[in-house]
Amino acid sequence: MEPKKKEDLRVKKTKEAIRNAFKAMICEMDYEQITIKELTQRAQINRKTFYLHYAGLDELLEELQEEIAEHFISRNVSYGSMKDIRDLIRLFFERASNMPLLHERLMCSGSYYPIWEKINARIMGYRRETNRGVFGLDEYSESLVFAYYGANSTVLYRQWVADGKKLPLDALIEMATKLICNGMSSVVKGK
Repeated sequence: MEPKKKEDLRVKKTKEAIRNAFKAMICEMDYEQITIKELTQRAQINRKTFYLHYAGLDELLEELQEEIAEHFISRNVSYGSMKDIRDLIRLFFERASNMPLLHERLMCSGSYYPIWEKINARIMGYRRETNRGVFGLDEYSESLVFAYYGANSTVLYRQWVADGKKLPLDALIEMATKLICNGMSSVVKGK
């Protein structure tokens, strides 16, 4: 087996410059407004260099989506009881409220909704697989429970941001916990 080659420092710096320029542009404009021309200018590279690393903006976006999804997936969590669900709600809102502007923009800006939905689907799909059978329901019913949790957490967070984050974080978490848990308590065991 051949040892994994170390990435050349120049390649690493170039990719970092591309990704940083891309992230900054996401924070400033809608995805449809991002051009390779402006991206390469900001990253201080030429178009040819960009295409050595990425086939296009969509590939760069997919890489970013996977990175964000992995950030959430990396935590080993359980959905086995209502206490687990309450803990997950707190974890989600605390992490979301401290995420970089880039993540908030992806989650909360209308033009980026479809992009966040892909990230959320990846996260919830993973959670569904790793927690299979936890609700004691058939596969399709469990799929609905995970969709409910994932969608409602996101919707409540988006509304909090749209309202200017006027409600204190703990009050948001308390309200979200009541709303989400009341819906899930009919299918999740235990207190």
